[in-house]
Amino acid sequence: MGSDNSILNDITEKMSSSSYDDERIDASLAIIGEGLDLSYIAVKEFVSENHVLCCTYEWSKDGKRELINTESRISDDIWERWLSGKGITSAGYLEWNANMGIACPLKQIRKSLAGSIMHVQLFNEDSLIGCIDFVDNRPKRRWTNADKTVILKFRSLLSDYLSKWHENKKAITSEIISSVYDHTTRLPKYELFCMEVEESFKELENSQLVILSVDFTNFKFINEKYGHEEGDLFLENVAKNIYAYTKWLISCCRSHSDNFLLVCKCDRIYTKARIINTIEEISRDFVNRISEKYFDCNLCINIGVHIIRSDTENIEQCISNANLARKYAKKKKHEYGHSCLTYDPAMAFELKRRAEYISDMKKGIEGGEFFLEFQPQVMTDDMEIIGAEALIRWKKDNYNRLMPEDFLAIFEKDGCIVKMDYYVYEQVFKLIADRIKEKKALFPISINVSIVHFYDNKLLPFIDSLIEKYKIPLNYVNFEIDERIAVMRMNNVAYVIDELRNRGFHVYIDNFGSGYSALNTLTRLNVDGIKIGRTLMKKELDSTDQIIIKCVINMGNKLNLEVIAEGVETQEQRAFLIKSRCDYMQGNYFSRPLSIEAFDALLAKQGVKA
Repeated sequence: MGSDNSILNDITEKMSSSSYDDERIDASLAIIGEGLDLSYIAVKEFVSENHVLCCTYEWSKDGKRELINTESRISDDIWERWLSGKGITSAGYLEWNANMGIACPLKQIRKSLAGSIMHVQLFNEDSLIGCIDFVDNRPKRRWTNADKTVILKFRSLLSDYLSKWHENKKAITSEIISSVYDHTTRLPKYELFCMEVEESFKELENSQLVILSVDFTNFKFINEKYGHEEGDLFLENVAKNIYAYTKWLISCCRSHSDNFLLVCKCDRIYTKARIINTIEEISRDFVNRISEKYFDCNLCINIGVHIIRSDTENIEQCISNANLARKYAKKKKHEYGHSCLTYDPAMAFELKRRAEYISDMKKGIEGGEFFLEFQPQVMTDDMEIIGAEALIRWKKDNYNRLMPEDFLAIFEKDGCIVKMDYYVYEQVFKLIADRIKEKKALFPISINVSIVHFYDNKLLPFIDSLIEKYKIPLNYVNFEIDERIAVMRMNNVAYVIDELRNRGFHVYIDNFGSGYSALNTLTRLNVDGIKIGRTLMKKELDSTDQIIIKCVINMGNKLNLEVIAEGVETQEQRAFLIKSRCDYMQGNYFSRPLSIEAFDALLAKQGVKA
């Protein structure tokens, strides 16, 4: 047996370290057990709120550790006795030996060793967190004051050590969890999700994996209307319901914002059509359930699907395919507002084409691949040319002629449409300036304004620079602004229109009456005219079409606005416009878009000296 002081010094040294590990506690138990000549020591901690004790550390003279990690529940009456201190000294310990003639009141004790027991309670501040049992197999062991000093000192050291260690473990665990789990949804982060997908590849013999990429149209309205905290609650609710709705689910994660990734497994007997039908059925009910609270946000779910049947596929590529399918699904109109599409290689080709067009645009402008054609605008009755609309064309790589519908939408979405518009504007200003120098006939030329210009303040300064550079009469330039843009950015558009007209330009609303808010547009915007869009000017006009077009023409005439009907392709359309008192028209009926040389030839035919 060691001296009491040496025992105290040894265990103090072990338990006072700032590093935490099981070995220090095990070593301290051995020092006490051997120093006090004991048979057995057990440290037990409460592991639940139901008074369940778990033996977390154990030492015995014979080297056996029979009860480690075993649990036992303390009865309510013993728990009350412990809390009330009945049978326990004010110092927090209880003594028992076999000669007392009463059964051992403690559980989780190796009965073969239980002769004399010193039981002490562990506290973290005022909370009971466990106990330590010091056992001697001799029934008449007398616990001296020196023994009690060592035991109570160890109890104090261990309580403090365990408290700090558990706090440290909790911090480390929290750090680990935050590194692999999303804070908002508690779902695995992307990296862990990919590992779980990879693991599921090993069991594809009679099954197939389905990767789903999911997001929500109008999710941003929840953040804007209800606040970001409510938006986070929505995402958390989505995560909870994913597990409730998807029985095939292997794993899922939130990759960013409102975008979720899921991997599911199903039998190979499920065809692609059956998989999609199942997903659509689930998604409709799913959205209805999670969006009840946000009924005014018109939430819709968009799902991209990639089906994996071979373990040789690349995980990142599979996820990328599902994401791409989701982006296409988002554009697709569906009966219920929701959409689901499976990946098709053609989608990747389209994406590559878009990237190629954006990359090649600058080179195309510098290399002269872009050029203008001019579609005549004429009097409806006698077909006299009164102007033209400038339309961009792209002779890509100097051989492949592309029309505006092939590339303008791509440029507009990317934002590089601004460079394209600036190129068109300068070409038109330069053309008018050149014709003045060459004493050629002038005619008004209409140019279009993309929506992107109304998200910055650079359009007017650029136009001013052209005015200064070319010094042309500005009444020969007309700006056309799509009604869709006017409605979406009404205040900005109204300001730009006023500024353009103050400088001397004419401004028209293009595609007027295309389904937005025609009357409201005219009451708020000070314009020179309107162009009836192709959506109204169909090749075959039924009675409803004719009534609507007549109303638009009458409204324009009464407001003293020029009315130009666009997309006129037949004599029947022209006759209807003449009867309806629409003075101007544009379309293939009179002429397709022409090069400037061909346009001049057409002017010459009408007796205009070019």
